[in-house]
Amino acid sequence: MAVLEKVALMGGEFELVRLSQRPKTWYFRFYVRGSGQQKKGYVVRSLKTDDRGQAERRAYEEWRKLKTIEEDGGSITAKSIQDLMDDWLDKSFQRVVTGEIEQNTWRSKRSFFTNSLKNFFYAKGIKRVTDLQADTFDDFRFWRMTEGWKFYDIKDKAKRQPPKDSTINSEIGLINEWYNNYLIPKGYVRKKPLIKRKELDVDDLSANPPIPLKEWEKVWRWMEKWTNPKRKLSPHTLYWRMCFRHYLLCAYNAGTRPTELCGRYNKEKEIIDRGITWEDVEIVPQTRWSEKLKKEVEDKPVAVLEIRKTKTKVPRTVPCRVADYLIRWRDFCVEWRQQNGYPPLKPSDLVFVNPKTDMPYSYTMYSSRWQGIRDEFSKDFSDHYTLYSTRSSFVTNLLEEGVSRDDVCKLSGHNYQVMTRHYDRMKMRNRIPEVTKRNYGRRYENTAGVTKLV
Repeated sequence: MAVLEKVALMGGEFELVRLSQRPKTWYFRFYVRGSGQQKKGYVVRSLKTDDRGQAERRAYEEWRKLKTIEEDGGSITAKSIQDLMDDWLDKSFQRVVTGEIEQNTWRSKRSFFTNSLKNFFYAKGIKRVTDLQADTFDDFRFWRMTEGWKFYDIKDKAKRQPPKDSTINSEIGLINEWYNNYLIPKGYVRKKPLIKRKELDVDDLSANPPIPLKEWEKVWRWMEKWTNPKRKLSPHTLYWRMCFRHYLLCAYNAGTRPTELCGRYNKEKEIIDRGITWEDVEIVPQTRWSEKLKKEVEDKPVAVLEIRKTKTKVPRTVPCRVADYLIRWRDFCVEWRQQNGYPPLKPSDLVFVNPKTDMPYSYTMYSSRWQGIRDEFSKDFSDHYTLYSTRSSFVTNLLEEGVSRDDVCKLSGHNYQVMTRHYDRMKMRNRIPEVTKRNYGRRYENTAGVTKLV
């Protein structure tokens, strides 16, 4: 659009211009210098008047608005918020391709930017980056707790619920990352707004509470009936049930993360990521001293699992009490394959695998089945146990048995600080008599017949 006339004001800080399309109307024009990969350009706004004096006053007001936005860390460019979020997700996906981040990490980020953050901006009327202000995210936590969670579309909408504080803290981290690694370097904004995270106490961090032994006993007894062949199940239904049953028994007694044990299929790289194979399992015979026979006798064997691919990328060796479960599962698989025309097991096969595809069952199948168990025991469970509760149960049980924290960290792959904050309090429960015991002198002992005056 051609400029018919322009008048520099405030020493050239901004201009009044008349354009060919509407020659009688004055416009405010502010020059924006490019930074990073952003191209230079102008902010142009109609002043809706043909009177120059009035136009100058309105132009000054517009200029002050822009300066205030800049001082507060906002942007005076007019990029679409949606475009900037899409571009950020595209660039983040490049890190998946190069192996810098896991695909699941990117999926979580995509879910947040295409759902929660998108709807938050919509609710606040934020369409362009110029709408971002210093106080934009002041009520983000409140919105997520009251309205934001309702936008997630799941099959059973009655089960939707507000997010945990730890979840919102993670989302705030994604917003900060967007500012630090994209909006600020590209010059769309000058600085990052302060978004407060909530300080979490130990109970808040216990998102996956351990399952007490009495409640766990109800679960494994129920699974024993659930997998009973007398139920006349189809071969593949019985196989899946036995697979889930033995996975859960192993997870509870080995402390592994779900994907470390059962694996997952990476669609982008077309490879099976994580998961233990039969050659990763060793059965080690054990003996114990029999006081009655006065000699060493055979005891239950122990399994040693080589967890080669972990979340932290640090392999670990886990000796655990799952030998009986894995032997029984191996025997079942061998017989089932013979009866149903599948090739025999190979050492390189995954321990928990879908025989139809030779790939892991999806994580959704495991989590959905656990949800079914949780529904089954809704009145018996004393807490909201998750699929990861088997892992925290393993660590808690070890600590209560007196295993050192160093060994627990090595077995579970936990960071020492995280393990201490989550689980060390459980060890204190075993010391209740010791820390509450009092030795009273004779004159302080409670004596029969002592009364209060009032």
